[in-house]
Amino acid sequence: MVQTPDEQTETLRWAVLATHLNGAVDSGRYDHIDTGVMLQHVLDGDVFEFLRAELGKDVEYALGKLTDAHRRVLLAQWRIMATGFETYQFHVRNSGLALLVAYLLHLIQNRHVQIPI
Repeated sequence: MVQTPDEQTETLRWAVLATHLNGAVDSGRYDHIDTGVMLQHVLDGDVFEFLRAELGKDVEYALGKLTDAHRRVLLAQWRIMATGFETYQFHVRNSGLALLVAYLLHLIQNRHVQIPI
């Protein structure tokens, strides 16, 4: 599958966000954000505001690279995953931030799948 330039930019921004979220997970400062908390913010539609308020500078750069359109697409995709799958299907049981990393990796993977003809 060949990505358009816009899709390439969007995929890159997803990867940057995943990297920043992964760093936040690794810091240990956000262990209180479990999967239940994150799922609720995804379903409530305020996940980006929550991330900005909770993680501040740890994700400021990555969130700043997302346009409103990027955020709408991500939120829609994350809602599908949050309602259609269990967190353990993404190999995540505890960390809400790790769950978002897994969601982003899933989306990036899907962008690169070659569909057989």
